[in-house]
Amino acid sequence: MPKRQRVFYAFPGEPPALDETITNAINILKSSSDIKRAAIRFYPWTTINVAGKNLIKTILGEIDRADVFACDLTYPNPNVSFELGYAIGSFKRVWISLDTSVEDATQNYRRTFFALTTSGYAEYNNSDDLASAFLEDRPFDNPKQTLLGEFYRRTGPRQETPTLLYVRPPLDTESVNATTTLLSSSFFQQSIKLDDPNENPSPTLDWYASNLTEADAVLLHLLAPDQKGSLDHNVKCSLVAGLAKGFRKSMLMVAKTPFESPIDYQDLLQRHDTAAECKTSIGKWIDSLSGQLEKRRPRRPINQPVSSKQLDLRGLSVGEPVAENERQRLDAYFLETSTYYRALDDEVTIVVGRKGVGKSAQLYAMSEALMSDKRNHVCIVKPVGYELDGLVRVLQSIVDRSERGYLIESLWKFLLLSELARSVCHSLSDRPLHQEPNDAEKRLLEHYENHKDLYEPPFSERLDIAIRSLADVGKIEDSIEQRQRTSELLHSNQLRQLRDHLGAALTARTKVGILIDNLDSQWGTTGDIEHLAYLLWGLLEVSGDIVSQLKIENYRRKAVNASLTIFLRSDIFALIQPTALEQDKLPIQRIVWDDEEVLKRLVDMRLQFGVNNTETGDVVWQRFFPAEMVGIGTWDFVTNTVLPRPRDVIYLLAQAIATAINRGHSTVTEEDLLDAREKYSEYAFRSVVAEDDPRKGRLEAILYEFAGCPKIITRAEIEDRFLAVEVAASDVDFYIDLLCDVNFLAIESKDGYQYARDEADREVKRRIAKQRAKQRENGESYEVAAAFWQVLGIE
Repeated sequence: MPKRQRVFYAFPGEPPALDETITNAINILKSSSDIKRAAIRFYPWTTINVAGKNLIKTILGEIDRADVFACDLTYPNPNVSFELGYAIGSFKRVWISLDTSVEDATQNYRRTFFALTTSGYAEYNNSDDLASAFLEDRPFDNPKQTLLGEFYRRTGPRQETPTLLYVRPPLDTESVNATTTLLSSSFFQQSIKLDDPNENPSPTLDWYASNLTEADAVLLHLLAPDQKGSLDHNVKCSLVAGLAKGFRKSMLMVAKTPFESPIDYQDLLQRHDTAAECKTSIGKWIDSLSGQLEKRRPRRPINQPVSSKQLDLRGLSVGEPVAENERQRLDAYFLETSTYYRALDDEVTIVVGRKGVGKSAQLYAMSEALMSDKRNHVCIVKPVGYELDGLVRVLQSIVDRSERGYLIESLWKFLLLSELARSVCHSLSDRPLHQEPNDAEKRLLEHYENHKDLYEPPFSERLDIAIRSLADVGKIEDSIEQRQRTSELLHSNQLRQLRDHLGAALTARTKVGILIDNLDSQWGTTGDIEHLAYLLWGLLEVSGDIVSQLKIENYRRKAVNASLTIFLRSDIFALIQPTALEQDKLPIQRIVWDDEEVLKRLVDMRLQFGVNNTETGDVVWQRFFPAEMVGIGTWDFVTNTVLPRPRDVIYLLAQAIATAINRGHSTVTEEDLLDAREKYSEYAFRSVVAEDDPRKGRLEAILYEFAGCPKIITRAEIEDRFLAVEVAASDVDFYIDLLCDVNFLAIESKDGYQYARDEADREVKRRIAKQRAKQRENGESYEVAAAFWQVLGIE
């Protein structure tokens, strides 16, 4: 007699029609001879006896006892999502159903669950369809076929530092910004894995499982129902929370009121009215974890060399697509390019590149290179987005352009000089007791202590204080009085003294590097592009003055060998660049990846590191990847598939490896790579959506209009698609330019279709294309990048 199997079925209690359909389908199944022979017992959640019991413990207990976890995702529901995540994390066989007669059900599933479940679903319109789909799929025949492979059951070595996975929402709310500030100085500050929808718009189940395996704790930040995008984000968070529960991880969920907690995780969630309350709740939770994590942390084991015959795919990694999540190991396989060396050597550099090309990776690599020499000092400045928004509001009140320029110059000098002092004094305080500071360092520490209320607050708080104090400056009509008031509010006297003390304390340093990043984080959330551009340009203009002033030496000041590097997105730089009087003198270094051999070197270095440097990247590639894909070399398949950026190549290969491991493969197969390509296409699509101009906001709708189009498309056909989503005629060329800038479209040339390297290159290519198009009837034509063919259904 076959072993009796249990099927737990989770679905929302509303609407009643869904309950009726699933209940009827289960009754049909119970009378089926196949189900009777297989000894299947169904346990829909509505029949679970919870009288006098803890509801969630009872439901999770039922999932633990089940052989198959079935759920219906027709309507997004946080309770069902949490239970699905728990079932996946508990390595249960999962079966998903979807009523495709419900409008938007398929689209909602693809947007919210497709990448996270890596699973298809059974379609139905009625109870007979649903019962037939279950009998056809027969999930009870292979209950060991789980979404996560055996690889994730292992308990790996703990990280060298306490690790936190922070799942944050796409909005820079007051609570999110307060949390970010808290975490940056917390027990977890050295190892925070950040799940940021703005940087990693399509994280996969394997990504979460891998990071949960390494994490000591998980923090999930939900949105209130009245906040934009709350439904999708909270449903995703619910699934990840269930996954973390299945992995038995310490976890906290926070949400701003009004928020009615789903019953499944009401004991895990803390609500707050203010950002201060949120910060307090998270702080107490971290404090409760810190002691126990320190006591039980072993050292990382030493990796033993292995031969190529002993290489195991389960131990292979190509790293993370987002540099912030691999900061601790990035230096081991960072590819040093000419852009990197120039930025490292020059006094002032503006590193410009598109999103995903590796600007943050270069920042961390430069930081590691400078810090490897103890005679150097490094100061990293990464403002949170909302801080810049506050300054934009101040600029709006300053009518006179010259006075705005003075205010911006003074403010940046105040912020950067005080941030440098803060980082220097913190590094002096962190020295071992036997390394006593010299006299100059003692005087700096004394000055810092005397003005601690001015220098000590984190960059975010210092900027916030400055913004509030400057808010009324614009009301002063006299420009001289306005400058005097600005100087007074920004503590010019103390800053002059600080410059003297910094010079004396740092003059012996070989180099002092100031690295500035994250200036574009607010770009996609504010419509006031003009003032934000003016603000950023002010920093570019004053950067040379700051370095020059630090290098000045006279009878009372010592020179500091300082350098300053600013990292900026190329589309933002293109918008603010025309305001420069002498554009040819700007110290620009562009990051581009138009050489496939350089990208292959980057992958080889990561593969080599992934096997502890026991073999070359080429050997590892040949060992684990097929020689050919769809009739061409596998590397050619990769470069033909992805946008030419490190982030994209890493995402595709990491997903292919994870898929192969989950399927129990010893190497990556052609099927694994094809499935990874589908996930990557979704990722590329969502990445491009984030690069819209917030003043227009039509890019996502435009991209969907390309669904099913031919890969070669004329300008007239593009205009028709723009018209369908009500793009103004004056914005047509703007959006064609943008689609070319993000490499969604390649531009026709005499040598075929070519992608623009940057905005200036795009302008040249499009002008030539327009001129050539005058000679034929069809007009301009473009090619949709292969990266988007899968998600848009382009043949």
